[in-house]
Amino acid sequence: MVPSTVREFASIKAIKLPTLPGIAIKIIEVMQRESPNRKEIAEIISCDPSLSAKILQTVNSPYYGLPTKIGEINQAMAFIGLNAVKNLALGFSLIKSFQLKKRVSFDYGQFWKDSLIGAVAAKAIADRVNRHLADDAFFLGLLQNIGSLIMAESFPEKYGTVISRMKAESISLHQAEYDEFGFDHSEVGENSSKYWGLPDSISLPIGLHHCPERIESTSGEIECRGKILCLSSLYIDIFKIKKSEDPCPLIDGLINKYGYSELLDKTAIVEKIGEGTKLIFPIFEIAVDERKHIQIIETAKNELSKLSTSLIEQIHIQEKSLQTLKNQVVRDSMTELYNHEHFLQLLREEVERATRYKTPLSLILADIDHFKLVNDFYGHLAGDFVLKYIALNLQSLSRESDHIARYGGEEFAIILPSTPLDGAQLFGERLRKAISSTKINYNGKSIGITMSFGIVSLENNLRPDVEGLIKMADEALYEAKNSGRNKCCCYQGIIPDHALHSVLVIDDEEALLITVTKMLSRLGFDARSAKNGQEAIDHFSIHHEKIDTVLLDIVMPGMSTKEIIKTIRKIRPETRVLLASGLGVDQIEKDLIKESDGFLSKPFLMSELSQEIAKNQKKSYLKSKIEKGKRVSTAS
Repeated sequence: MVPSTVREFASIKAIKLPTLPGIAIKIIEVMQRESPNRKEIAEIISCDPSLSAKILQTVNSPYYGLPTKIGEINQAMAFIGLNAVKNLALGFSLIKSFQLKKRVSFDYGQFWKDSLIGAVAAKAIADRVNRHLADDAFFLGLLQNIGSLIMAESFPEKYGTVISRMKAESISLHQAEYDEFGFDHSEVGENSSKYWGLPDSISLPIGLHHCPERIESTSGEIECRGKILCLSSLYIDIFKIKKSEDPCPLIDGLINKYGYSELLDKTAIVEKIGEGTKLIFPIFEIAVDERKHIQIIETAKNELSKLSTSLIEQIHIQEKSLQTLKNQVVRDSMTELYNHEHFLQLLREEVERATRYKTPLSLILADIDHFKLVNDFYGHLAGDFVLKYIALNLQSLSRESDHIARYGGEEFAIILPSTPLDGAQLFGERLRKAISSTKINYNGKSIGITMSFGIVSLENNLRPDVEGLIKMADEALYEAKNSGRNKCCCYQGIIPDHALHSVLVIDDEEALLITVTKMLSRLGFDARSAKNGQEAIDHFSIHHEKIDTVLLDIVMPGMSTKEIIKTIRKIRPETRVLLASGLGVDQIEKDLIKESDGFLSKPFLMSELSQEIAKNQKKSYLKSKIEKGKRVSTAS
C-alpha cells in the first residue's frame, strides 16, 4: 500500500513534479492508442534534430551491432523495433529535461552515469531471463531511480541531509530517504511515471524494484520486470567506488532466490555491463577512466567467483550422486534406456540440427508383437525380462550416435542422426531379423519374439515438426502391424515441402521487407512482398496468387490491419495470417490477435518466423488431408 503522503505528492505544487518534454508527451499519447502509428511517432521524434541524432548515434553504435548504417528514425524502428526506439526517445528526452548541474550534495552527472549503468545492466539481464522484455528493461533501468532526482529538485536542503547521512552511517539510500521523508525514491518514481501517463508495466516495477515480490499484479511479467530492476540496481552499486555494503553476496543470493542461476552468469553480466557502458557513455559525453573501469570489473568478477568456490567443492563431493539423479531423470528404470520425456527432448535437438545443417535424420518406432500373450502365458516377470532383453539387443546393434528410448509399454523409439531413409530401412531390417531369429530363455522356457517397425526420414528438404514426425512413424508402425506384423514399413504419406510454401511479407519499411524476403527465399520458401494493404490484396484479387502464409506488420498506411485480414479471409480463407509488431502482445488489441494465426514481436529471429510458418503449414496440410478424406468418403 502506498502511503497517503506519497499519494498526495503529485498534487502538491511545492513538490515540483516535473512535466515531461512536449515530444515525450506526444509519443505517450500516440502509444496509448489501440493501434499506434509508427510513421507518426517517427515524425514526432524527427522534429527534434538533437534527439534524433542521439537515437541514431546509439542505434548505429557497436552496442546494437547492426550490420548496416541506419540513417532515419523510421528505418531504426524497422531494425530494432518500435518499442525500442520509443523507449530510447522517452529516456533521452527525460535526460535532456533535467540539466546536468550540482545542487547541494546531489551530483547530477553521477546520477545519470549510474542510471545508464542501470539501463545497460537491466537490458543485459533481460536478454538472458526474458528476451522480449529487453527493450523495456533499458528504459526501466534508466528510470528506476528518477525519484531521487525529483526529490533532490523539490527538497534540495533536506535531500542534502539524506546524502550526508547515507555516507556517514553507511546505510542504503532508500533507508535514509524513508527516515527523512516517510517515503523513498522508488515510491516517488512510481507516482511520477503514473502522472506522466506511463503504463503499469513501467510504473509498478519502478515502485517496488527494491522488493519485487511485493508487486500486487496478476501479470507474472510485471514481477519479472521488478526482479530484473532489483538485480540491475545491485549491479549499479558494483560500479560505485564507495559502497554502503558489498552487493556481490546480495546478487548471488537473489539470482538463486529468483531461480535465475541457470540463466545468468554473474561474472558475464559484469563484463557485459562494462562493455556496454564503454559504448554508451561517450554518446552522453561521460568520460570513462579506463584503468578504474577495468579494476572495478576485475574486482567484481573475483568477488562473484569466490562466492561459487565452496559450491564447486560441494558439487565435486556430490558428483556421483548427482549423476545417479540425472540418470534417474532421463532413464527408464527397467530397461535403462532413455525415457519418453528425454526422447522427445533429443528428437527436438536432432530435428533442429538436421534442419540447420540440411542433413538427413530418421526415426524408428518399434513394437513387440503380441506382447500381451507373453504376460498372459509366462507371467509379468517374464514380460519384464523380455523388455530388458530387447533393450540390450537394440543397444548392441546400434551405433554410439543413435539414441534409443523406451517410448512406452512394449514400444521403443530409435533416433538415427545423419541417416537417410534407405539406411534406416536396412538398419530396421537388421534389427527385425536379429530379434525374430533369437529365442529368449527364461526359467528353462524358450520364448519366441517378433517386432514390427515404423520408419520415417527427413531428407530432400522435407521438414515437419517433432509431433508430425512421430505421427508419421506411428502411421508406418500401424501399417506394419496391420499388414501381418514382423515387418518394417516406411511412411508413404506426402510430407509437405516448405520449398513449395508461399509466404507474402507485408511491411511499409523497404529495408526490412527486402531482408526478410531474401532470408525466406534462402530457407527454401516461395517469398513475395507488398509495401501496403492494397498491394497485398492485389496479389490475391488481381494476380490470383496462391498464398499459404501472410506476415503482416500491425501498423500499415492507408488500410487498417483488420480490413486487410478481413479481405484476405474473404478471397482465400485457407491463407494463414501472422502478425508482427515492435509493440508487446499485451499492447495490441485482443480482437486483432484472435483474428490472426500467430504473433511475432519485432525484432524477431528468422528461426522464430520459420517455426510459426511451420505450425501454420502443418495446420493447412492436416486440414487438406481431412477435406480430401471427406471427398473420398462422399464419392464412395
